[in-house]
Amino acid sequence: MNNRPGPVSEQSVTLVMDYGQFCVSGGLGDIDAELELLEQALATQPCAGDGNSFVVLSPHQNNFEMPVAVEVWDTRPPADREEWQQVCEGKLHVSSDGQVVLTSPTDTFTSCEVPGGDYLVEVSGRGFVNYGWPGTTTPDDVWRIRLWPDDGADPRPPQQWNMPGYGVPESSPPHETSAEQKQHDADPEWITVFEPGGGRLVRTSELRAQADEAAREAWGGFDPIEQVLEYTGGKALAEYDRALVLAVVELDDERLRQVARWCVAQAFHYAGLADRSWVATALTALDAGDRLPPPFATPETAAAHLHADRSHHNPGDGNSLEVTASYSRGRLDPFNCGPIDRPSFALTTIFAALDPDPKKAAFETLYHASVTFQRDARQLHVQLRETFGLPYATA
Repeated sequence: MNNRPGPVSEQSVTLVMDYGQFCVSGGLGDIDAELELLEQALATQPCAGDGNSFVVLSPHQNNFEMPVAVEVWDTRPPADREEWQQVCEGKLHVSSDGQVVLTSPTDTFTSCEVPGGDYLVEVSGRGFVNYGWPGTTTPDDVWRIRLWPDDGADPRPPQQWNMPGYGVPESSPPHETSAEQKQHDADPEWITVFEPGGGRLVRTSELRAQADEAAREAWGGFDPIEQVLEYTGGKALAEYDRALVLAVVELDDERLRQVARWCVAQAFHYAGLADRSWVATALTALDAGDRLPPPFATPETAAAHLHADRSHHNPGDGNSLEVTASYSRGRLDPFNCGPIDRPSFALTTIFAALDPDPKKAAFETLYHASVTFQRDARQLHVQLRETFGLPYATA
């Protein structure tokens, strides 16, 4: 009768292993922590763990069909290190979800069922032919993971493969990094981009460069102007008249308020509304810094009054004007939005001018006024420069 002890459960999985490393976790692993464990594993080869994850370095650079046997025991299994080339031990907590997860930097993973709890874990490998490139993407190395309940004993020291004619690789001592470098290192070096037909690895630095170039292209081939990035129409204004935007950015708060009030007046004049008594009193109040009179309590009440006012006045050519798209400097003019109701756009300027932030008030009022002017927005910008002595080009 054979009384030799055996595992409580056995499972076989296959992992796509790349970059000479894989991680065993109990469902509570963290990518940032795994990066730190990788650095520790390189410093104290061939493994490192923190109780939630266990990073293992493989002598082989890759094995895209790496077989792994996962065994759960009710006590420490019999020692058989002499049958394996590399052996590592550590501690691992498996969450109540009851899953042990194996991952590798190719963003692939596999998992198997293991009851939740605290374990000692042993990871063993053999069948190695080289440290580094094994000559194929599917070498013959095989791995085994054995887990048993943590009885308080310390993990046993690791065993590294002593490659004939080479020995064992030297450990890489951990290096100190600045706060800026730690922030940079927190980003992965590679990201998997999924496309029709499969995925591919792309350097994050390449993606950043592409994003920066796209941002410059969106801002007319120049760097974005951070001060107006969040303002309505900020990008459109910068692409249309960058020199004017850079000049207005430098104005003090009082001058910015003056720009906003001036833009409101120009928009109402161009829309043919400035001679309306209800508009004239509002412009006077705006210039004096007083509270706007009715119907300017809200944009909705002002719009309703405009609609009622039209029933008593002939709209004329200035009230509503349909236009077609025109071009400026070879680009589609951002202020030619197609057919618009010009008086309604003019109304938005007075509410933009009330914003508590003087800079936001100036730029958003200028934007709405420019849309009101549409194809004549260039004329509005010329008049703004002449009124406030703003340059036509940056230094």
